[in-house]
Parts: sequence; structure tokens; C-alpha cells
Amino acid sequence: MSHKKLNFLSDVYFSLILSIGFSYLAFLVFAFVKIFPGFAMQIIFLLDSLKFDNSIFTLISSKTFLINIIPGFLLFTLIFQLIKSTLNLFKNIWHTKTLINNLIIIKNTSKYSVFKSKQLLVFTLGFLKPKIFISSSIFKTHNNLEINSMLEHEINHRQNLHPLKLFIANFIKSFFPLIPGKNWLFDNYLTSTEVSSDVYSQNVTNTNKPLVSALLKFQNQSFKILPASISYFNSQSERIKILTGHKGFIQHLPMIYSSLVMTLIMVSALSIKNSNFFYECQHLIKCVETLMMSNSQPLIHPLTCT
Repeated sequence: MSHKKLNFLSDVYFSLILSIGFSYLAFLVFAFVKIFPGFAMQIIFLLDSLKFDNSIFTLISSKTFLINIIPGFLLFTLIFQLIKSTLNLFKNIWHTKTLINNLIIIKNTSKYSVFKSKQLLVFTLGFLKPKIFISSSIFKTHNNLEINSMLEHEINHRQNLHPLKLFIANFIKSFFPLIPGKNWLFDNYLTSTEVSSDVYSQNVTNTNKPLVSALLKFQNQSFKILPASISYFNSQSERIKILTGHKGFIQHLPMIYSSLVMTLIMVSALSIKNSNFFYECQHLIKCVETLMMSNSQPLIHPLTCT
């Protein structure tokens, strides 16, 4: 399969992951609008019932209470994870800037920049205008053919804005809830970007031997954890098996699965939006004031809010 087709399929895969992220955010919005009023009212009912003997047991054992309180707590858990992931997003960007600012650049060319380091590192960094960086140690351990093959690999990353796309995909992965196949779904996209870049390098150099030997030289290296916004060259065993023909790369299965996940999220969002399952209050603030000011008797599950 040509690198152009692989890049196209990789972009389709990314579009599906992006759609999953947007549909999941829409789900949270619909769920919050539908669930929060009932959840807030049950909390107020709970606080109100503490004023009266035995009324709390009547409340917490009621079906209405459980139907509204449990989804409410689950919803806020998901929202907390989203907030946490967003904070980590900015933290990741800051770490990336710090890493780049601390690089000791010893050579700049039109294709790449060389920085001083004892570690074997080749990576592409940047969102809209990605740049390729190579550590000085690479030139001591790899020959010219291997270096050129790695450069062509990174050029494909740069041309297709893979650092930006991987950064977004990793962000969606960080706040997306744990479901069967979650890691498989997102990790396959990472593999697709690497395989498409490997094929691009192979097509340009007319051979895969330098790329395979370059990968093998990375196997015994211990990598420090790089920020998610950096697309770096690594000895992923899956890539070596695919390059040497010992394993095929199947892309349509994770793409089909991602489509099913997105469809399920959208159906769930619409179901919650149109559901009459949860307790509703059109005048929530007024109802809260009424409950908080009541001292004579517990107001548990009034039929209407006025």
C-alpha cells in the first residue's frame, strides 16, 4: 500500500477520533442539562431531611433519589476527569516549551536541527510548523543511510502535521472514559502514523533495510518520557514486524470500532436529552430557596416546583 493511501486512511482515522471527542463532549453537555437539576434537588432534599428524625431513611431508600443521585455522581466524575485532562494539557504544553528551550542547538539545516545529547533521539515537534530535531549521538551510532531513512520518516510526520494530530488524539484519550478496547483504539492510530511514515521513507529511499537497522539500534535505549506533543522515532516492535513483512497492518477494524463507539455516544446523548427519566425542576433556584427556608416539615419529592 502506498504512503499516500496510508496517510489518507490515517487522516480518516483521526477524523473518527476527533468525532468521538466532540460527540462525547456533546454527551456531557446533554447529560449535565438533564441530570444536574434532579441531582441538585436530591442533595437539597438530603440536607433538608437531616433536620427531621427518620426522614433521611425514607429519602435515601426511595427510587427517585437513587435514579437521580447515582447518575449525578457518575456525571461529575466524568466532568472532573475532563477538567483534570484539560489542566494536564496546558501542563504538557509548558513541559514541551521547557524541553525545547533547554536544548543545546549545535547545528541548523533546512531539514533539521542538531542538539547536543548523549541520548539517541530523533523527533518532530510543532503544531502548525513542525520542526525535526536530531541528537548529536545519532551521528556516532548510525550511518548516513540510516540517518537519511529516519529523516524521511520524520519528514512525513512534518508534512502531515502528525505532532498536532497525535497531541489532540492523546488529549481525547486522556478524558475519554474507560471502555473495552479504549487503548487499542487510540494506540492503533499512533501505529498508523508510524507505519505511513515508514512506508514514505521506504518509498523515497527504495529500501527498508536502513530503516529497520536504525530501529534495531534504538531497541536497547532507555527513553525518558517525552511530552505527547512530540512525535519521536522509536523501536516499536510492531513497526519492525510490519516493515520486515512478518505482520500485516490492519486499519479497517479499529476504524469500524471507532465508528461504532461514536454512534453509541451520539445515541446515548440523544436518549438522555429526550428522556423523562430524571427529576426535573424548571425553577431550580426558587425551589432551593423554598427548601432551605422550610423549618416545619421535610419537603421530600414534591410533585411540582413553583
